[in-house]
Amino acid sequence: MGKRAKTSAVGLRLMCSVMLIVLPVFILLLMLVRGEILELSKEKLALQSQNGAKAVGVWAEQILGELNIYKDMIEQVGMDDPKVFELMGTSYPGHEAYPYGLYWGDLEKNYFDSSGWVPDADYVPAQRNWYLEGLTRDHFAFGEPYVDVMTGEVCVSASARVNNGPVESVVAADVYLDYASKVVSDIVGDDISYALFVTGQSRIVLADSEASMVGQPLQSEDNALRYRNIDRLLAQGLTGQQEVEGQDGTYIANIIHIEATDWYFVTCMNQRTALQGLGRVQLLMAAMSAAACLLLVLVTFRSAKQIALITVRAKTDHLTGLLNRSGFRQEIRAAIKDHPGQGVMIIMDLDNFKQINDKYGHPEGDVALQSFARQLDEYFNRSSDITARIGGDEFAVFVARPLTAAEADGMLAKFLGRVRDAMEAEYPGEGLSVSAGATFAPEGVELEELYRQADAALYRAKGNGKNCFRFNNETF
Repeated sequence: MGKRAKTSAVGLRLMCSVMLIVLPVFILLLMLVRGEILELSKEKLALQSQNGAKAVGVWAEQILGELNIYKDMIEQVGMDDPKVFELMGTSYPGHEAYPYGLYWGDLEKNYFDSSGWVPDADYVPAQRNWYLEGLTRDHFAFGEPYVDVMTGEVCVSASARVNNGPVESVVAADVYLDYASKVVSDIVGDDISYALFVTGQSRIVLADSEASMVGQPLQSEDNALRYRNIDRLLAQGLTGQQEVEGQDGTYIANIIHIEATDWYFVTCMNQRTALQGLGRVQLLMAAMSAAACLLLVLVTFRSAKQIALITVRAKTDHLTGLLNRSGFRQEIRAAIKDHPGQGVMIIMDLDNFKQINDKYGHPEGDVALQSFARQLDEYFNRSSDITARIGGDEFAVFVARPLTAAEADGMLAKFLGRVRDAMEAEYPGEGLSVSAGATFAPEGVELEELYRQADAALYRAKGNGKNCFRFNNETF
């Protein structure tokens, strides 16, 4: 009995010791898992938001493009030719976004409406917002939103100055925002709690997952706290992901500017919602910790490993094992930030690769790509070198260390020679070689500009007969 009691006491002390060791690790792991889940949720939020913003951006550009075509034709015909009004009349009924077609007014109170609407006698076009906004621009652009008195819907006038009329005049169209509302409706779900489109200057809501907010200014004191905080961010010109406080908790707000407009797309993810899955994991692990601390550690490590694996796979090209385009961009941004003013961006193409696919088939083409990827990774194998396959037979390297022009010249010349010899040995007579374009990374350079310069240099290399390299505007 005493021995059994002693054994129990030792077991209890052992359990307590294990708990004292495991609990800090357990808490730390929970914090790590929480951080990873939040980061993955933020990445998903950013991706979904970018897709929605891009869709509306394309929609807006298409509308403005169509309206500018009308404007060009109007100016070619001339406002002093009655046929110009027949031309404007063809816009009604037209695009579902501007179903009432074009309308026009001038400084002398003349007015034409494609839909046939006739204004009251006291209607003065030159006093209307659409007219005043249109006078400031030679090409169509969206103005401030307003409520259409005929339909009760929020719309925006797209307008522009007519440059060849006998007197000052403006042509315009009322654009309705049904498409933006559909994008908002489609994107809101389990991960995204709220979404809205809002103008940048007046910050009036164009479309919102809460229909009552459409047409309302964000800054109104009657609005929910999250709207007022989003208004504050926009007033400060902040975009990207920001934390926003609301009455029901903290949100991650993703703010994206819509190209060709003064609009912003804002999506909000509730942190508590994003972490609901973590809460269930915490309860399960807490229940098991008293009886099986070691098992909990194993389960937690396995969970963390799986999350890390998802992150790695998202950044890796499955065929070659190099970084993919997305992973390459992330790594370069970090390298530029950590080593400002250092490094070389290189973009490469495999010359004559298509004939390998055509002659031997795509499986052999994949083998050739894997062979080149190995050579690339083995040659550029320092800790600061970043290698990637960014699509097809296009590869990229960022050497994030200081190099002189002579060193960069020698590095690329040697690599191209090695690849040419290796490929000739593997595929005799096929002419496989490498063309490369490169550029040095000055301090403060944007990634897109760096890529553009290297890509332009690559085109010059390929245009020079391939199997060579060029450094942006200089020939090495």
